Amino acid sequence: MKRIQYNIYKTLAFIPLLLLGTACGEEFLDLQPPLQVANDEFLQTVDDFRGATLGMYDQMQLADYYGRYFLLIPDIMGEDIKQNASANRGKEWAEYNGAPTTNQNEHREFWAEIYEVINMANQMINAEFTPVENRRSEFNNYLGQAHAVRALAHFDLVRLFAQTYSFTSDASHPGIPIVTEFEPESRPSRNTVAQVYEQVITDFETAISLLEPKGDENAGTISREATQALLSRVYLYMGRYAEAESLATEVINGGKFTLVARDAYAMQFFAGNSSEAIFEIVFNLADNEGSDHIGGMYKETGYGDYLPSQQLFALFEEGDIRGTLFIDDDNLDNGIYADASGEGKRVYKFPSEGSNIATDNVPVIRLSEVMLNRAEARAKAGNDAGALADLNQIRVRAGATELSGLTGQALIDAVLLERRRELFAEGHRVFDITRNQQDMVRTDCTSPTCTVTFPNERFILPLPQEETDVNDNIQQAPGYGT
Repeated sequence: MKRIQYNIYKTLAFIPLLLLGTACGEEFLDLQPPLQVANDEFLQTVDDFRGATLGMYDQMQLADYYGRYFLLIPDIMGEDIKQNASANRGKEWAEYNGAPTTNQNEHREFWAEIYEVINMANQMINAEFTPVENRRSEFNNYLGQAHAVRALAHFDLVRLFAQTYSFTSDASHPGIPIVTEFEPESRPSRNTVAQVYEQVITDFETAISLLEPKGDENAGTISREATQALLSRVYLYMGRYAEAESLATEVINGGKFTLVARDAYAMQFFAGNSSEAIFEIVFNLADNEGSDHIGGMYKETGYGDYLPSQQLFALFEEGDIRGTLFIDDDNLDNGIYADASGEGKRVYKFPSEGSNIATDNVPVIRLSEVMLNRAEARAKAGNDAGALADLNQIRVRAGATELSGLTGQALIDAVLLERRRELFAEGHRVFDITRNQQDMVRTDCTSPTCTVTFPNERFILPLPQEETDVNDNIQQAPGYGT
């Protein structure tokens, strides 16, 4: 595990140059160990920018970001995934009793590793470099990816460490520090959530202007369409439904992505680069995280700390392919981890095993989410027919029955339930709870905390104590001390 440096302005004095000889494409994540190169010797050629771009994606693979915890923590804070008796990874967050100084390091790692991603992007964005004309398009593509990654990283941090956008009427509540350049001596205060979101929008819009439409590259790199899809998600979180719908429609109607067939649904993450994968974190044998991969948190052959709840099982009707993304575990039969028939189950959305362990790709955004984002935006804006059409595309693909006659709040509720079915174990649940100002209620509860009502100070993570110790200007989150 990498050594943690808690002050965000000391996380990166060097940037990794990946020793790669292939162009971006299907083999772009055949990564070799990074070589640390001093900043004044790096980013001198377009190929250096290519190496730095790959370094950003490599950093996003870490178990402390998209490799494991960024998907796990938001789901174990919800009601669809529950801990077993011996769970100790992420336990405090599942039980809503974490602290700035807790022995669990997830909040520390999020803070350090995601800001390191931001600093890697900043070095590219702020580099004084002008490409030769015949490589300007390629350079702009790398620069666009840096802006998109910086936007996504700020968005991920503000979701983890700050209350949801609608927590105050003008989003003036504390967010996270916006970092757009490397200043080792800076000691920033928290920007407001509104300011963070505006920075996220600015970076995504800049990325859209720089990136070319998706070509032959795989889903492991951020394309223009991926940036549009992610920005649509941001607008949905903000309640800006017209913009969320418009961007989602561009992606949906662009023809670059299609829903995978029902029979191919279960293997899309293991196989990777499916027809609906817009942006995903690619893992291969060279990137092997072993049981530290997200799948290892669910499977008996890994850590197996977390299991599906009976609330989750109850969401799926007979014939819904998503209700089959579980594997039998006879040791759990007829207990609190069993389905309605009494069969013990474990999450099997990330099925890689044996020699292929930890090679499932990790979804960041897929077409099905974009369609559900549009459905939700339409439903909340009063376009019931459009919302129902989007909702039913997802349901019919899965093998669930079509819905009809839903309007208003009943339709919104149906869309939100569909998100639980479609996106479980992909890191969305607590964010969906809080941005919709709902309560978290566990009915088959294995945690000391079974209900958390909105609003609640514990729906977010505390800043690491080490960060507040070295920076007098930054405020700890309410509920976690000063």
